[in-house]
Amino acid sequence: MRHSIALKIFSLAVFILILMIVVSVVNSIEVIKLGEEVQGISHTDMPIAGHAADLNEAGLRRRIAFERLYREYAAPIPDSSVIIEAETNFKKFSIAVENKIQLLRSDLDTLPDNKIDQNNFVQARELVTEIESTFEQQTDMVKRILESRKLKTGNENKDLMEININLQAKLQEERSKLQSLALTIAEDAVTRAKKSEIKILWSSLTITLLALVLGLWGAWVLSKKLANPILRLLQSTRDVQGGDLSVNIENLPEDEIGQLGESLNKMIEELRRKEELQNMISTYIDPRIVEKIILPGRAEILAGQRQTMTIMFTDLAGFTKIGEQLSPTGLVKLTNRYFTIMTECIQAEHGIIDKFIGDAIMAYWGPPFVKEEEQAAAACRAALRQKEALIQFRKELPELLGLRKDLPEINIRIGIATGEVVVGNIGSDTARSYTVMGDVVNLASRLETANSQYGTVVMISDITLRMAETQIEVRELDKIVFKGKTEPVKVYELLANEGEITTEENAKRNRYSEALEAYRKQDWLAAEAIFKELVDKYDDKPSHTFMKRIAIMEKHDIGQGWDGVWRMTSK
Repeated sequence: MRHSIALKIFSLAVFILILMIVVSVVNSIEVIKLGEEVQGISHTDMPIAGHAADLNEAGLRRRIAFERLYREYAAPIPDSSVIIEAETNFKKFSIAVENKIQLLRSDLDTLPDNKIDQNNFVQARELVTEIESTFEQQTDMVKRILESRKLKTGNENKDLMEININLQAKLQEERSKLQSLALTIAEDAVTRAKKSEIKILWSSLTITLLALVLGLWGAWVLSKKLANPILRLLQSTRDVQGGDLSVNIENLPEDEIGQLGESLNKMIEELRRKEELQNMISTYIDPRIVEKIILPGRAEILAGQRQTMTIMFTDLAGFTKIGEQLSPTGLVKLTNRYFTIMTECIQAEHGIIDKFIGDAIMAYWGPPFVKEEEQAAAACRAALRQKEALIQFRKELPELLGLRKDLPEINIRIGIATGEVVVGNIGSDTARSYTVMGDVVNLASRLETANSQYGTVVMISDITLRMAETQIEVRELDKIVFKGKTEPVKVYELLANEGEITTEENAKRNRYSEALEAYRKQDWLAAEAIFKELVDKYDDKPSHTFMKRIAIMEKHDIGQGWDGVWRMTSK
């Protein structure tokens, strides 16, 4: 077993866990990148904007301090406290401007990776340089103006003030540009951060969805790999249940399902062997005996019991003569084909083949294989089938034996009797068979043999007729006491199924009945006349037998008390 089901399910769980880890790692990387961007904004871009604003504010305050000094120096009575405060503020904000310029230089020292930001940083550097240069010029100019103001040199001071105003305007313009550019850098950084945030959200969603799809796909693939073999096994078991033992399950995974498939294949192989064995045994024992008697282990039946059964004997007439005409191979072919055809007729009516005795077949009908009330009719139908099958069998002889002339004459005799028999598992301790035994079996055999004396094909007993009389057409043949018996048996020739008798057969049956009545009344002349009529008109074999019998009986005085029974002197 290469990969167990548990391992496959565990592998799926590991696969999904790995996907979750990958999703988590990717999201973490994106969040870290966003954090770095935010950190860059807070440490670089935002400070640039703040320092630019501080620079502008410091410049404005420095200008205010300058203007206070300028006014105070020109006052008739300068206020020393105001001068000291203004001078202090002037120096303070001058230093603040210088510091902010240095901070801005430091902020702009490292260029960002973004090209647009790089251009903005370069412009900002140039502005800072210009601001620094203008600031130095303006500072020198302010110092000269204040010195001149102290000395009261009006004309020169006026010229210097014009220059200072221009420098101050230029400086203010440069600071405004720098502040605006710094604000642009900060806004661009914030915009980029928002885009990165949205990108991370979409990226996280996409990766999560991708992981979900991959997880579902993996689960689907695994479930299909697990379900398909199971469905195949299920279908195979249904096929086997339906009787198809040709099933062979292949290409199963090497796991517990594969082991189950191998076990099922072995089971099917065993079932095939058993079926083959059962088929082989069924050529010796009817499978219904195995199914209904032996396998259920019905001890009361196996031990033997009395019940009403219908027995049939079918014999191939003149078999000894036929055997002398044919080679051993030809005789075997003929016998096997004959047995096959006759057996099919019996089994078509649910009869049980008891045994083959030379060229004879013994079969029976009755519970539990056939309902008791249907057994006699079923046996009679089987006999009529055999008569029809014999016609087809005769047509097969040339092909079967390889002969075109001198074909053997094939005829059959059938005897059917119904009555109480002993049925059960009969035999020795080492060899047994489920069979029937009793006088009725012997009677069926005698009836089959008696056909040869009357020239008939199928002879049945009176009890058989009583059980099947609504389904068959017969004619009464005679009343017989068989050799070794004392009770007479009324016997009948089976003609056809109910309603299928021909007009000719019906007319012959009626005339035969009249002749039989005259015969039993010892009206030999009338009986002989009718029997002769039947012989001449129909070549009726039983009538021919009776004509011979009447010729013998006319020579002997049998007395008025004769019961009309014919006593057999041979079996």
